Amino acid sequence: MRVIIEEMRKDLKILLAYPVEIAFWIISPLLWVVPLVFQGRALIGGLQSSAFGALAGTSEYIPYVLIGGIFSTYMFTAVWSMGNALRNEMFYGTLEHILSSPVRPLRILLGKALFNSLLSTCFVAVQITICVLFFGLTITLTKILPMVFFLILLMIGLYGVGFIAAALTLLIKEAHGVLHLFEYILFLFTPIRYPVEVHPITRAVSAIIPLTYALVALRGILLGVEFDFARTSLILLGIDMLIVPAGIWIFAAIERRTKQRGTLAEY
Repeated sequence: MRVIIEEMRKDLKILLAYPVEIAFWIISPLLWVVPLVFQGRALIGGLQSSAFGALAGTSEYIPYVLIGGIFSTYMFTAVWSMGNALRNEMFYGTLEHILSSPVRPLRILLGKALFNSLLSTCFVAVQITICVLFFGLTITLTKILPMVFFLILLMIGLYGVGFIAAALTLLIKEAHGVLHLFEYILFLFTPIRYPVEVHPITRAVSAIIPLTYALVALRGILLGVEFDFARTSLILLGIDMLIVPAGIWIFAAIERRTKQRGTLAEY
């Protein structure tokens, strides 16, 4: 626990040294929505569509996309922050010291993961406040508890994704291209901006991504879209139980491989 807390303190100090990063993660998910608003007005002359409502369960396009943009923050901070965590240690010159210390690297990554979860929650809270004040999104106390429940299930699954992203950094060193590719895949195959039911392939691939079920549940809670609470919870829990051990195993295998080959400090 001391290792995890110290790692969180270190990451906080680094973040506060670069405040522009804070502004970026607060504003960027909302900025992603603006072009879609203009696109909706240009294509259909408004922000409501019966065809969209038939797929999404709500004809209100702006709340739908806002929720997707806001809560996808958890996924993208997990991928980028944990994926770049060890890469940043390379830049700082501390990676070899960390990985050769008596502390297990997974504890270091767990500290980074918990810090990213808290940080993402702060970002999401600010974004939701902006949406309540300026976009008419409604949040009631009865919605908060089930939202927290699904966010916890989502974050657990994201730890597994983060471990895999960190392992890729150890393996290929410069992981920006891979992380960007992963980001674009998420935009394509999860209901961040549109219902995945729009095409059989997007619907099939989205079924194995935890963000899909989290967004379905969160939109159901916030927008009153009908969804199966128990089924969605069990599927998310099942994905978590698979992806977290898989992420830990992949990271441990690649860490062992890079140590054996002596490539930890290579760029």
